[in-house]
This record gives sequence, C-alpha cells and structure tokens, in this order.
Amino acid sequence: MITIIAATNRQNSNTLKIAEFYLELMKKHTQEVQLLSLLDLPNDLADPKMYDEPSESFKKLQKQYLVDAEKFVLIMPEYNGGIPGILKLMIDISDIKPCWHYKKVCMVGVAAGRAGNLRGMDDFTSWLNYIKVGVHYLKIPISGVAGKLDDSGRLNDQPTIDLLNQQIEDFVSY
Repeated sequence: MITIIAATNRQNSNTLKIAEFYLELMKKHTQEVQLLSLLDLPNDLADPKMYDEPSESFKKLQKQYLVDAEKFVLIMPEYNGGIPGILKLMIDISDIKPCWHYKKVCMVGVAAGRAGNLRGMDDFTSWLNYIKVGVHYLKIPISGVAGKLDDSGRLNDQPTIDLLNQQIEDFVSY
C-alpha cells in the first residue's frame, strides 16, 4: 500500500489539491494507494499525553495510513523555508518502528514562491534517513503553484504533470 500524505492541516490548501491530483495519476499505475490529509488528524494531537499514550483515534489512523503502508508520497508545502510542524508532530507521535523504519518515501514540494520547497525537502530527507526511511532521488518542486492550477483547482501545467508521471512510474517500482 502507498499512502499519499497532504502534509498540512491548513483548510483549502493547494497542497491538498496537488495531493488529490497526484492520487488520480497514481491510480493509473496501482490501486493500492490511499490519501491521508493532515486535516484528518485528531484534534488532541498536540496534547502532551499523546507522546506516552496516543488516543484511539490516532491509533486507528496510524494503523490504516502509516503501519499498513509500504511507501509514502509526501506532498509538502513550504512553511517558513521548511516543512509544516504538523507533519513533524505526527511523525513524533507515531510509533516510529512499525510506521517508518525501512519504508520508502518520495516527495513533492509545493510553494507560492520560486523554490518549490527544495530546502524543506532536502532538510526533511535527513530527518527521514535518521528514522531509517529510504528517500527516492526524484524530488519535485512545484513553484508558483497557484499559477499552475485552473479555476477549479486542478493542476494544468503539462511539464509538471509529465514530471509527476515520471516520478510515479519510477516510485511504484522502487
């Protein structure tokens, strides 16, 4: 199973729009794929007690989207030159070994600016390597994301779509 993670809990985000589009593209290559929006994280995630004993709602989410996944696609917006804290918090609360150890990840950066979250993806690669996650070589930065979406919020930039398809084809067999 592959879990695509829309790595922000910001409502109406371009990140979720890209993640939903990515899901459509990936379903052309495998039906073993699901989407986790961090909007769906339990509201008690930031409770300090979660480090000792996660809530039942988080345990259920963790089992479905993290433990049972073999691979992850992280669609990550740029927040202040890095990644959203909610993504890091989710990983910190999760049971690291069954959720992350020896699994594979590929990344797509999303940004309003010019760099497409390159810095965040590079930095996060080090964090993932620390928890024994293999990171796919092709990291795709989507810069100026709003200008690459049509009026309905769908990605309409063909060079970006072609690159995403290339990443998907390679990652499915990775």
